[in-house]
Amino acid sequence: MLREIINDITDKLTDSGVTAVYSAFDAVDIAKKEKGIFTVVGIGGFESYSPIYSLYTIFIPFKADIEISITAPPKTSIVDIYEFYDNNIEPVISDMCGLTCSLSKMSIKFDSNIQRLVLTAKLSASGITKIERSSP
Repeated sequence: MLREIINDITDKLTDSGVTAVYSAFDAVDIAKKEKGIFTVVGIGGFESYSPIYSLYTIFIPFKADIEISITAPPKTSIVDIYEFYDNNIEPVISDMCGLTCSLSKMSIKFDSNIQRLVLTAKLSASGITKIERSSP
């Protein structure tokens, strides 16, 4: 279920024109990722609740802490990375069907290991996933 949530978000971002979007579960080395700005989508926490059964479907409510990290190229200003989030990421997340999100924390720091600014947005998300029941 975690991969489905991450893949859904990365697909929506890519479909909206955001390039260089990666899953936190991929094994791509930072040196092989986009040299410009790139985005990584991950899950910081996950909780599912009691399933709801219907005749043909199982509904599973969940709550997830989504973490979106935007890594900027060297010499990018703080204003530019915030504008990238506001113009490219936030509208897509706000418009996702079946997922209710709210920004719970945002930080920006200089990562001395890669010599780049990294903006991290933590979103509190909730939704319901559904699974078709198999016939006996």
